Amino acid sequence: MKKILFSLTVLLAIACTNNQKNEETVVIQKFGDENITEEGAITGNELMAILETEDSAQVKVIATISDVCQKKGCWMEVDLDEKNQMLVRFLDYGFFMPLDAAGTTAIIEGIAKVDTLSVAWLKHQLEDAKASQEEIDAITEPEISYSIEEATGVILK
Repeated sequence: MKKILFSLTVLLAIACTNNQKNEETVVIQKFGDENITEEGAITGNELMAILETEDSAQVKVIATISDVCQKKGCWMEVDLDEKNQMLVRFLDYGFFMPLDAAGTTAIIEGIAKVDTLSVAWLKHQLEDAKASQEEIDAITEPEISYSIEEATGVILK
């Protein structure tokens, strides 16, 4: 009889246990335009294909943040693919990214274009990244780059 009561107690305990799986919660942060949504976001490869035929394009692009200005988060670089990055700055310095946002997925809205980055800007980026003076002095020519100079909104996931 004791074995039967013990077995029933164990079965009852198992039946009353919450079997819901513990799902990971994704925290979404918005910067700039609070009305920004993920709808219509394109990949980096899709953006580069558009910019092959257009001077600029109003887009929402999804990419992984590779670097953030370590002084105040006033710019970031995102990976468009394995070889290409895009520089992102924010409209009127109206918002900044968290300094630890590298590695985060971002959806960035703004006008994307192919740009020429000046030697002065490239050196400024390296200074912000606390690069060595040797690395900074090695910059002698401008670079062709993808950019969004005035992002209006960013979603971090």
